[in-house]
This record gives sequence, structure tokens and C-alpha cells, in this order.
Amino acid sequence: MSQEPSQSSAETSNSESPESPAPDSGSPVPPRRPVIKKRRSRKERHEEIAQPDEFTQVGGTVVDWLIERGKLVSIVIGVSFMVLLVGGVKRMFDDSKREDASAALFKARELLPADASNLPLSGGLSFDMPAELSDEERKSQVDAGVKGLEAVTVDFKGTPQAEQARVLAGRALFDVGEYARALVFLEGVSSGGDLAAHRAMELQAHSLMALDRAGEAVAVLSRLRDQTKGAARARASLDLGAAHAAAGDLEAAQGIYTLFEQEFPDSDLLEEAKNRLSAAVSGDEKP
Repeated sequence: MSQEPSQSSAETSNSESPESPAPDSGSPVPPRRPVIKKRRSRKERHEEIAQPDEFTQVGGTVVDWLIERGKLVSIVIGVSFMVLLVGGVKRMFDDSKREDASAALFKARELLPADASNLPLSGGLSFDMPAELSDEERKSQVDAGVKGLEAVTVDFKGTPQAEQARVLAGRALFDVGEYARALVFLEGVSSGGDLAAHRAMELQAHSLMALDRAGEAVAVLSRLRDQTKGAARARASLDLGAAHAAAGDLEAAQGIYTLFEQEFPDSDLLEEAKNRLSAAVSGDEKP
């Protein structure tokens, strides 16, 4: 009698316990699949964590390479440092040299006559001689100034100041009629396309013309005309026409002046070009 209630209660409990509901075949959500987890030992996890990543591998390779080639790396670093050091010292030396060259150029210009020492390195040539000094006094001052300028060309060879000194010496000698001596300085100016080179070529051409070497002047002025633009090219064109005329080639002079009217219709020198063209056509063109 005592065992029946227990059995009955067990059956009741079993009948009341909820069973897993059968999946609804009409549900849009598919049934979850059981996840099977693979057990991994602590040793496997430790080995996986201990594996180096890509950054560590690359970094380690570079470090190893540097260590293996430590002597070579030290030499490269040392050479690079020396190059930077030498470059810095050279720049300091060049700056100091330019300052010394500028000071020497200024001092040499002070020895020239006042009007000659203030001549700019641009603009047209002036053939007017101031009357404040006698010819002998002027020549004496020019000689002293040219001597100082020549020292600049020797002591500071290769600097812009040396090129300027050559141009100034040539100009000063040209103004006192020392055309042959002027050419010595002017022909030594580098043939670059800077202002000093253009002024040297202009003075050189005029010195050649003064020495009745018009053919050589034509060659110089042709180069000058090709290297310049604007007003400087216009002036060089007129001078080139005059050089052709002085060399006896009036046809070439006419061609230069005709081209001038086409190339520089608004130039202040146009009227002069027209007058020279008329003179060249009539055979009266003079240098």
C-alpha cells in the first residue's frame, strides 16, 4: 500500500515535465545546429600565443641584419655624418668668401673716378665723359681702380663678384679709350646668360667696333641678341645692324632693321631703327 502513491507521483511528474517541442515545420527560422567544441590543451594555446606576429618577424629580421652587419652600418653612418659636416663647413666657407669678395669689390670700386664707380651693370652705354677730372687724373684713377678690380678677379676667381669686377674694369678702360685693355677683361667673363655676361658682351662689341673689328663685333652681338629678350634684345638688334653696316654688309643691316619694325612695333627705339633703315637703303648708314 505504501509504494503505490510514490509510483503514481513519479508517473505524474513524468507526465507533467515539458518535453522539447517538436520543431514547427512552418517556422521561417531553421533549427539551430549543435555546436561541437574541440578541446584544446593549455600547451596548444600557449604555443599559439607564443608564435611571433608579422611585425615582430620583420622587426626581428631587420635587427638581426643590423647586428650581423654592425661594422658596415657604423661605416655608413660615419660617412654620412662626415658628408653633412663637410657640407656645413663648405657652406660657411663659401658664405665667408662671398662676404670677403663683396668687400674687396666695393673697395676697388672706390678707387675709380666717382662717375665710373657708380656705373650700374645694366642699361645702355654712355659715351659722354664728365669734365670734373683732367684726362691725366682720370687715367690715373682708372689705373688704380682697375688694379684693385684685377686683384678681385684673381683672389676670388669663380665668384659672381669676380665677374662683376671684370665688367667694371672693362667699362672703366673703355671710357678712357683703352679698348684693347678693356677686351682683356671682358673676354674673360663667363659666357653664361646672366646680366654680367650680357653687359660684358655689349662692351666687348663696342670695343671691337672702336678698334675697327666690326666683323668680330657682329659675331658677339649676334650671340647677345639670341640670349636676350625685350628691351635688351631691341638694343642688341640695333647694335647688330650698325655692326653689319660697319663691316660693309648693308644688305644684312637692312634685314636687321626691317625685322626690328616687325618684332618691336612699340619700342622706343623704333624711330631710330627706321632712320637707320633709310640710311642703309641709301648707302649712308654709319656705325
